[in-house]
Amino acid sequence: MKSALALRHLVNRLGALTVDGALDAPVAALAYDVRRVVPGAVFFAMPDCADGEAQFAIPRAIERGAAAIVCEQGGYVPYRAARIRVANCRRAMAAAAAAFHGEPSHKLQVVVVTGCGARVAVAHLLRDVFTAAGIPTGLLSSRGCRFGERSLPALTPAPEALDVQERLADILRAGCQAGILELPIEAIDRGCLAGSELDTLISTQISSAHASAGHGAPPATPGWETHLRFRGAAAGRRPASRIWRVEDVLTGRAGADAGLWFRVHYGPVQSGSFRARLGRLTPRGTRLEITTPSGEQTLRLPLPGREQARAALAVVAISHGLKLPLAAVLNGLGHAQPVPGLLEPVSNGHAVQVLVDAAQSLADFERALRELRDLSPGRVLVLFGCGWRHSAPVRLAFGAAAARWADEVILTSDNSGREPAGQIAAEVAAGHARVKGRPPLIVLDRREAIAAVLARARGGDCVLLAGKGHRAWQETGDCVVPFDDREQARAALRGTPARSRPAHPEVLV
Repeated sequence: MKSALALRHLVNRLGALTVDGALDAPVAALAYDVRRVVPGAVFFAMPDCADGEAQFAIPRAIERGAAAIVCEQGGYVPYRAARIRVANCRRAMAAAAAAFHGEPSHKLQVVVVTGCGARVAVAHLLRDVFTAAGIPTGLLSSRGCRFGERSLPALTPAPEALDVQERLADILRAGCQAGILELPIEAIDRGCLAGSELDTLISTQISSAHASAGHGAPPATPGWETHLRFRGAAAGRRPASRIWRVEDVLTGRAGADAGLWFRVHYGPVQSGSFRARLGRLTPRGTRLEITTPSGEQTLRLPLPGREQARAALAVVAISHGLKLPLAAVLNGLGHAQPVPGLLEPVSNGHAVQVLVDAAQSLADFERALRELRDLSPGRVLVLFGCGWRHSAPVRLAFGAAAARWADEVILTSDNSGREPAGQIAAEVAAGHARVKGRPPLIVLDRREAIAAVLARARGGDCVLLAGKGHRAWQETGDCVVPFDDREQARAALRGTPARSRPAHPEVLV
């Protein structure tokens, strides 16, 4: 846990090449983003730091009260702060973060989930299973962080070791015994787990639209896993048995939709095979008949879609290797919490099933629509918009996909930035018109659009609110304002106006 650490003692962990200035002050905080510098902080001026060139960030950090600057170049640092020069700023920050926060990974069971496709769902479901097995567990994820009764915003898309250590310390303070870390493989390759001691690393290789969209493709750097440190391993050695690989055996084979089949490799030798036959699929959940080395079981998963069924079977396979009781595994999955922004249901007392999905790539958008087309007993209605980052051809493709898979389409705004929202919507509408021969309804005010699509829904219909999911803000012009599709949908169904919670401060900066 975080302790009152003197700068002099911290320097011993950094591998400093040169030190200039006084080292007697206590360290108040660590930061690599100049906006997070507080009086008494140590600022790590990495060459690719979040605030641009390191030499421009250093004066700002000192103005904000930094007690020391850690940098790779000599640079000029006014007398108000000590200058600590190191060979590798990112590596030095990892060592400092672990020491400053009291080596939290040493006191937790740490399981890392990486790879492509379903890693987000696997990590969230694994936490539910750990909890059902009586192991208080925290979660660090790109969809949000949870520990005890607390929830915090998601990790950044490219987390650093300092971010990981801060959250591990939070998990430990919350009284948890384990931590599940969902991390992109690129972040691991960059060193976000440096300074952490791991128990198991799980690489998911599961068929998914996310995989084709570039979510967690294998890194270009060979041997990316060699710098990881595992509990009980001698320095510099990597126990292969701690790195597991979960493979979707049916990927690309005929009849893959008829069932699921995973093979999990617990290291280089031992492996296990896990199968599931999909039973009834509904917007409210899925029934699976599972075959494991322990026998056959029935799982009623309260989450919709084949992708989440795949993740659930992967979690059964992983839990077997972790020696978690099968009864606890099935109980945890049977009471699983919705994965934020992944066909996440919006609870309501109506006969209409409302789901939000974070789909921002075309592949994810089509995946969500295809899932609902298979699941819905009635019509599929979709509300979505394209952001300013989407090119004109991609906008056309979004419109065409919505026309092919949905019965009714409403276009609205979605982080239009400085580009006119009406212009973006018109380009999307052109793609819809190429398929249907007519443009869809356009309601640029997203709050009004949500009310409009829900007003058109009938009993048995599925309504998909796509594009935002867990992202609870709307970006227009130079402003970022709170906006949560889930809250707006609940308010529209109640017939009352909704007021979204303030967005996380980092969103507003």
